[in-house]
Amino acid sequence: MNARASLMVVGLGLAVVGCSIPKPPPTAPDEYDYTFEHKKTGEPLAVEGESFTYTTTERVELGEQEVRDASGRLVGSSRIYGNQQVARRGYSWDVYQGRQKIDVLSALHIARDQAFEEAFEERIVEIRENHANSMSVYEKGIKDNAGKRSTGMIVTGVGYGLAGGWAIVAAATKDDPIVPTAASTGIIIGGVIVGAIGTWIYQSALGGMRREAEKATRMAKDEISPSDFPKLTSESYLHDVARTYNKKLVAESAPPPAKDTKKKKKK
Repeated sequence: MNARASLMVVGLGLAVVGCSIPKPPPTAPDEYDYTFEHKKTGEPLAVEGESFTYTTTERVELGEQEVRDASGRLVGSSRIYGNQQVARRGYSWDVYQGRQKIDVLSALHIARDQAFEEAFEERIVEIRENHANSMSVYEKGIKDNAGKRSTGMIVTGVGYGLAGGWAIVAAATKDDPIVPTAASTGIIIGGVIVGAIGTWIYQSALGGMRREAEKATRMAKDEISPSDFPKLTSESYLHDVARTYNKKLVAESAPPPAKDTKKKKKK
């Protein structure tokens, strides 16, 4: 092994142990509150859906081509494919307050849907707990993998250092070798194997750190989304919510019953 190859071995070990640890997660807000986009206007709610047609490009079979030999005999066939515009049917629906389109969470909030309010409060509590615990999860993940990472660095350094150092010695004393060439090769290969094991340990520890850091980052960035309430944001459920809410509006706007002002005749 020449000097250049020896330096490459040493450089590989330095590159491995020089990897940086994951960065801390973003700072979570001290207090999380969700702001609904639309407020109550006193207008009825409605759920309206419509079908539509759209086109998409798909790879389809256009035909089949016969394959013949030089004498014209049929020896097989091949299928011909190509891109083609295909029409598809789609369906979409939206919630309206009066004539204004609003998001589903605002609609549920305006209607004061009991099931949504309970689920919403539970989700808010969960998000605040995630925000509060995100940094501790990150720190624990780094701490739990720190020892494994240090071990990997040491083993990597020893292995690649032995291989690289002995390779340099072998290259410098090739005319008068300290030990037989076969033994030198064995020492170098053994050092590389040890270095590779150290690299695996080190990278495994880094992987554990990254996973915990990503988990902590997701916790720090957690927020309310319609996908948090799949059963409460379906079209059929919003239809029921709108009907119930509209009935309440009608009842609230109905004039009070007229009082009977006629005096009762004395017997």
